[in-house]
Amino acid sequence: MIDTNIKAEYEKYDALMPIQHAHIDNKDFPYRYYKNISPAKNVTLVFLAGGTGLADSFFLLFSSFADKYNLLTFNYPKGFNTNAKLADAFAAFLKQLDIHNVYLVGQSYGGLFAQVMAKRHPESLKGLILSGTCSMYNDLTYNGIANITKFINPKKLKKNLRKDRLVPNILLPPFLKLVFKKVSSGYKTTQDFSSVIDLLKESITKEYWYHMDLLLGDLMNEYGTHKPVDFKTFQNEVMLIFSEQDTFFCDELRDALIRLMPKSTVVHNIDGGHLALIVNPENYINMINTFIYERN
Repeated sequence: MIDTNIKAEYEKYDALMPIQHAHIDNKDFPYRYYKNISPAKNVTLVFLAGGTGLADSFFLLFSSFADKYNLLTFNYPKGFNTNAKLADAFAAFLKQLDIHNVYLVGQSYGGLFAQVMAKRHPESLKGLILSGTCSMYNDLTYNGIANITKFINPKKLKKNLRKDRLVPNILLPPFLKLVFKKVSSGYKTTQDFSSVIDLLKESITKEYWYHMDLLLGDLMNEYGTHKPVDFKTFQNEVMLIFSEQDTFFCDELRDALIRLMPKSTVVHNIDGGHLALIVNPENYINMINTFIYERN
């Protein structure tokens, strides 16, 4: 059963930011964009989803930002199957739509893609707001390397791609609900996640999961290529948000991200675990607003 309040919020979001289509390199680039006529700050927040790739999973946050900024989000388009190709396409997309003063708001995989984008196209961005993520910096000891290779390695990629071909679409939403239940912080949050998944189930397909696993696996090609000098443009324009309850990435991977980003604002005290931005939205929204207002 979908919660009626959550359904109403989704319908409001869908009306505010309907799906539109751009064409980049003759490939479809679907997106949702809200152009604020009189924003409090002339900034565009771009929300980048985690490993599910479901941009619409952020919809409960958007009403809190719509009166202040321009807003943009998108499912990762299937025409671009490496992070480098996707970053190049996204840079072309921003240029095509004449979007400036961009802050990437990336969670988990979205935070990793944000780093690829920032390295390849720093001229397209103003700053980064990253949560529940790590880095592709190889300044690690054994524990950090062991943790990152749990998520990105050739064997795991091959196994995931094989599963993606076999699993029926009908099983994917229940599976996601179980995953979210594991990382959520209570009954109310679990119920909210369940409603969100039910609303978005048309986007949850094995074809899209296959695409997401290609992007996740491709991070192997980014590992070790990112250095602090690549992000010097973003001094004082990066916020890193970590929840102490988030055990997805080990402390060493978090510390490597802090070392990678020059003069970043680091927040450790947010509750909510790996999905703190959804579990604890009020805190998250306040932190983003403070960060943006201090710099713009």
